[in-house]
Amino acid sequence: MNLTKKVVVISGAGSGIGKATSLLCAKKGAKLAISDIDNDRLQETVALIKKQGAEVHSQILDVSDWDAWQRYSEAVIQHFGQVDVVLNNAGVTLGSFSIEEVSIEQFKWVMDINFWGMVYGTKAFLTHLKSRPEAAVANISSILGLGAISDQGPYCSSKFGIRGFTESLRMEAMIDFPHVNILSIHPGGIQTNIARDANWGDKEISQEEQDKMAKEFEKTFINTADYAATTIVDALEKKKQRLLIGNDAKRMWRVINWFPVSYTKKLYNSLIKGIDVEKLPKKI
Repeated sequence: MNLTKKVVVISGAGSGIGKATSLLCAKKGAKLAISDIDNDRLQETVALIKKQGAEVHSQILDVSDWDAWQRYSEAVIQHFGQVDVVLNNAGVTLGSFSIEEVSIEQFKWVMDINFWGMVYGTKAFLTHLKSRPEAAVANISSILGLGAISDQGPYCSSKFGIRGFTESLRMEAMIDFPHVNILSIHPGGIQTNIARDANWGDKEISQEEQDKMAKEFEKTFINTADYAATTIVDALEKKKQRLLIGNDAKRMWRVINWFPVSYTKKLYNSLIKGIDVEKLPKKI
């Protein structure tokens, strides 16, 4: 797929992967329809896109609101007359909560944004995408949509859900609309604000402790948002159907395939005890 003059819709474009991918698509000659819940961040991205001379439509969007998605899709199609690529990128996470202690409200908040936001973003544009000569839906799951870790149950659940939805849609596309490519994206640790922006709710933990935990978690963020954007755009151009971003994601996928049940113990050793997964024994 040549992105020149294609209309690319990207949610969560105010920072991180969404921002970097928006800018790279603009550089490739695409037209951008971008959204974010944070208007200040969104307008920063808009300004950078305009500096590149690309056409851009922007709107504040709560991705957990289906009615808002319907209005947004109508506005985008009316503005550009077409949509060719939808990248469902917007996502959030909580602080560290066990399944027992996380509240239903917190769990629902993550699922509404991460999972339902992706479902809504796909369904809002899918019928239109099917009418285009070639098109793509790209949904950002995670390394934690390949394997789960403790104390991130809501996030893992949402990202596994994205993977399942996307792979199901991919099979439907193969049967009924093969000209629409369906891409499942699994980034490893990417240098974004997601850990800093984590929602701790009413959990009794000081800001200093939150910052310390975020800093520790960010040590695993080995890839930049620009690198992620480069691999995503390359995958769209080559019509790939699955993308693992970073050696950490590729390594985790290998371990999960080798040890589909006992990978949890291996990840525990790697994450908690600081042992390199690649150096673990092949039997457990």
